This record gives sequence, C-alpha cells and structure tokens, in this order.
Amino acid sequence: MLLIFKHITLLKRSFIAFIISVIFALIPLNSLGKEPNSNWLKTFYPNHYKVQFAGGIGFLSAGFGYDFFNNRVDLSYFYGYVPQWHSEEDLHSVSLQISGKPFKLDLTHKVKYYPLNIGIFIHHTFGEEYYLTLPDHYPEDYYWWYPGRTGGLFIEGQLNYRYKKPDQNFSEIGFYYRIVTRGVYLTSKFSNSSIPLEDIFSLGLGIVIYY
Repeated sequence: MLLIFKHITLLKRSFIAFIISVIFALIPLNSLGKEPNSNWLKTFYPNHYKVQFAGGIGFLSAGFGYDFFNNRVDLSYFYGYVPQWHSEEDLHSVSLQISGKPFKLDLTHKVKYYPLNIGIFIHHTFGEEYYLTLPDHYPEDYYWWYPGRTGGLFIEGQLNYRYKKPDQNFSEIGFYYRIVTRGVYLTSKFSNSSIPLEDIFSLGLGIVIYY
C-alpha cells in the first residue's frame, strides 16, 4: 500500500511539474529582446525555445535551437534536471540533439503536423557516479560504455499552430511527443530479449516556441 501511495504521489508531482512547464513556455519572452542591434549577433539568435517533460534527458528540461533547410532539420541544446525526490540525488545534465522532419501535413493554413520526426542525441550527466573514464578498480575494457555520456535516438510527432501578429513576440507554437531510447538499452535488449520494452523506451512531452 505504501508503495502504491508513493507512485501516486510521484505521478501527481510529475503532472504538476509538466503543467508548470507548459505555463512557463506560453509566457511571451519579452525580456529576451527580439531585435539585437547588430545583424551579426542576430545570426546567432535561436530560432526556437523548448520545454520538455521526461523523455530521457531529465525530469524537466529546457533548451534552445536552430532550424535549417526550411525548418526540416532541428539542432537543439538542452539542460535537464532530475530532482532528488525522483532519484537518489539531484541530477544535472546537458544534451545535444539533431532531428529531421521528412514529412509534413498541412491540416489548415495555420496548423501543420509532422508525423514522423527522427532524431539522435548525445547526453552528458554530471556527478561522480557518472564517469567518463573507467575507474581504476575496474579491469580494462570492463564496460564498453560510460554512464556519464550516452547516445540514443528518438521518433516524435509534432503539431504546430502559426498565429503571428504584430503585437506578439513569437510566431508559432508546437506541441510534441517523442519515444526515446539509448544505444546501451537497445544493445541490452538484443542480448537479453526478456527485458521489457518499457525498460528501454521512455515517453517525452514538450512545447516549442518559434520566433
């Protein structure tokens, strides 16, 4: 009974945290300043900002990114956080991601849907237990991977709504869901088919704001 209550409590906290992230993402980012004075600086201004719940890069994560090739390629950088009550200790991480959007459906003149975005990512977690070089007490080549830095892939669907107006900072907002796995999880699954799928895949939900 105590275990069930614990899971229910965690689920409630997760849902509340996701709602907070939604509200945060919908706040107009006036303080960021849309028009830098220098055209050279404007080149480096992000095309979009993201807030994500779960999905293998943190309990909550936030990031920014750039769009290429008519918004068909997305390069994003995330900071992720896992609170202590959701893990053994507070975890901080960073993630670099690139994804492609090969398919687009124009549902209306303002709404479009990307049904099958495909991406890869590199993820780094900070902390003594998440090392990048094998500790001395392990034999050489004991592990072929290191907990501190991993890579993986994801597929996602994304629904965008465009509503650019003169008095608004951002022009488009998107909601996405993604299924994520890591290379080490897939390798473990291939070598041990008894591992449940829910142990190697995770679901993420997110919001992206375009400028």
